[in-house]
Amino acid sequence: TGQDSVAISRIRAMEDSLDAKPEQKQAQALYDVYMLYAKVHPLDSLSPEFIFRAANMKIAFGDPKAGIKLYDRIIADYPIWRKLQDTYYLKALTIDNDLHQRGAAQQAYQEVIDQFPGGRYTEEAKQMIANLQYSDEDLIKKFEAMNADSAKARETVVK
Repeated sequence: TGQDSVAISRIRAMEDSLDAKPEQKQAQALYDVYMLYAKVHPLDSLSPEFIFRAANMKIAFGDPKAGIKLYDRIIADYPIWRKLQDTYYLKALTIDNDLHQRGAAQQAYQEVIDQFPGGRYTEEAKQMIANLQYSDEDLIKKFEAMNADSAKARETVVK
């Protein structure tokens, strides 16, 4: 309807007005509009996209638990949405990187693997599960060693 296109135009204008580093107040206003649109138009194809953007905003502004709840809402309410795979993976990353809950992160990464075998994040999810056994310091040492090995390999090839 005409009102819907006006609402979408307003949302786009609000998105465009956000700076690279938006203020909390601006971001909260856009978050509220995203969520209101999804509430008023739950079956609209833009609703899961707006909830997804709202989740990312919550995480970016330091509320990962709220972001995860929104990812869970997308998973439950929009099971055939085109970005569902991204939603599962970002949920796992958020649990891992923001909440630092290794057990829950492992479970979330496993869901990515189980739900999307052969998907674009399957190998990354497997690697992330493998890396959960290491402390941050151990991971840094592991990556430094890998970089040193690849530098040596490059030198050998160049010679």
